[in-house]
Amino acid sequence: MTDEGLRRLSVPLASLFGVTTNSGEEDVLGRLRNLKTHINDRRPSRHKPITLLWAIGRLAAEQERTGDHLVEWRTFREEVGPLLRDFGLPNSRVTPQYPFWHLRSSGLWDVEGIDTHEGTPTPSQLAAAGARAGFGKDAAKALRRSLVRAEAIGLICSRHLPDVDRAALLERVGLAGYASASGELPDREGSVPRRRHTSFRPDRDARLVRHIKEMYDDACQVCGARVETMDSHYSEAAHIRGLGGPHLGPDQLSNLLCLCPNHHIEFDRFAIYIEEDWTVRRNATGVVEYELKLHADHVIEQDHIRYHRALCGHR
Repeated sequence: MTDEGLRRLSVPLASLFGVTTNSGEEDVLGRLRNLKTHINDRRPSRHKPITLLWAIGRLAAEQERTGDHLVEWRTFREEVGPLLRDFGLPNSRVTPQYPFWHLRSSGLWDVEGIDTHEGTPTPSQLAAAGARAGFGKDAAKALRRSLVRAEAIGLICSRHLPDVDRAALLERVGLAGYASASGELPDREGSVPRRRHTSFRPDRDARLVRHIKEMYDDACQVCGARVETMDSHYSEAAHIRGLGGPHLGPDQLSNLLCLCPNHHIEFDRFAIYIEEDWTVRRNATGVVEYELKLHADHVIEQDHIRYHRALCGHR
């Protein structure tokens, strides 16, 4: 393929392939769910989902403050190439030009500045053309919404990257807070007052912690277990939508659960999630293991449950 086979464009390439990037929330999540990936040695390639997480990380960091969601090829190669090397399939070639180019067929991704119907452009051709790529405007708009972004990240990780070190990858793409339900210590103000130490920490209301534990007599709302100590019992107050960033959930009784240490860890690391009917499912298998125990005076906000479920990759 020669450079003469390439020409500059003033319109997104997705339109040339009959794919629209007019993506509402449902459309974005549906396209992520059904993302087609190359099969490498009978295993789906990780190039596309890793690239999408990188692009979501850029949106979350508001690097495209001008509203331009496209990134030049040279920047893309420098940032995505090392991710493909470190988190791609073993023995997989590092070819950032493939997701840069082929994600356009997803309906979420635009490529501008270059066109060819003869295969994937080479890195030198992409550089010479000044090609740019990234989320289309509608997809980017949807992914700036916190719930959609949380669900997209959870969906990509659970469906397309189940064998990847989630925490390590999310940290690399600037989404470390999404590796757990509790989130990171934020460096900005949120819905809960923050006290300045060496960093900003959410001020948890100790009265609410005592209240939720007393309400359930230290019994886990998932399994019912009461962890015994020498002279009492032990339980943990778990926020459903974490106080830490990027979640910035409220410190309210409607956002709290009383859990044993084991189920607190499993809830925080997305091993289990809660359905709208209060059944508790194992994320890896989808099997219902428990029914959440609820006190008559404990009203849980379903929006918080939905947010946590989204982080697990489910609606």
